[in-house]
Amino acid sequence: MEVLIFVLAPFAIIGVQLWAAIAWHGVWRWLAAAPLLILAAYFLQIMAQISIDPTSHNLWPLELAMIALIGLPVVGALWLVRLVARI
Repeated sequence: MEVLIFVLAPFAIIGVQLWAAIAWHGVWRWLAAAPLLILAAYFLQIMAQISIDPTSHNLWPLELAMIALIGLPVVGALWLVRLVARI
């Protein structure tokens, strides 16, 4: 059960960020996409470093999960600011 949570949690976290980046419009879309762009850049950096030294990032899926987790409070804060801006 715990393994299932660790496997599905990053997909849920990235899913929320993707939903915000797709559903929102204007500047909100770009702000919601910023954590995903950082995640993609970090992924490309890890892949480049692994191509040089395969042992440099042995736990790269966990690294990506931690970076994705940082983006969740960012999207949550954007959601709150967006909610207040509507009022």
